[in-house]
Amino acid sequence: MSLPKLPHCSPVPALLVLAALLAGNAAAQTLASNPPPAKATMTLRAGEMVGNEQIIRQFIRAGANEFAFVLPAEVRPDETPEGAPVLASRDRSYYLSVRLTTPSRPLPELRQTLKERVASQYPDALNLEDYTAWADGHEGAGFQLQQRQPQVGIRLIRILQVPFKAGVMEFILNADARNALAGQAALEMVLLTFSSNEHGPLEIIPRSDKT
Repeated sequence: MSLPKLPHCSPVPALLVLAALLAGNAAAQTLASNPPPAKATMTLRAGEMVGNEQIIRQFIRAGANEFAFVLPAEVRPDETPEGAPVLASRDRSYYLSVRLTTPSRPLPELRQTLKERVASQYPDALNLEDYTAWADGHEGAGFQLQQRQPQVGIRLIRILQVPFKAGVMEFILNADARNALAGQAALEMVLLTFSSNEHGPLEIIPRSDKT
């Protein structure tokens, strides 16, 4: 199943911000001692009904590796002007990116590399802080910051990288500071429902009114 893309509109400055953020990761995507992760494909599938709500899950496959998470109700598939897939809120006030990036590496090394990347990309970052979060029981390294964008205002940016055997899963939130709470709630939903087949068949836990 596929959901319709958001209607095309004139370029959105915030989406250009996220496009630049995604592109800025290119230099860190190859390690000499490890092969790059397999190219990932993404599909949407309809799941169970919870009340009047249709649960939709995004599935990511890279070779024999599979991942899945529940699509937050308020977001829809979209893409940056460069064609990178993202999940956008209906009002386009925030965007989420979930993708498999570099070959896996130890968490301390991952944290240091991400710290250097953030320092290089965001020398004017406001309220920069690191944090820890989990996806499918895997600990990840994250950084949160605010950035002032001309004609856009202040944006909240969260970058979390979580190592899996298949590679590093990267989660990015880029939100208008005025709608940051909604963006953070959407990211938390993705992380809470994220699962992989790393230790066996991909397990999908049905949601209910009590979930």
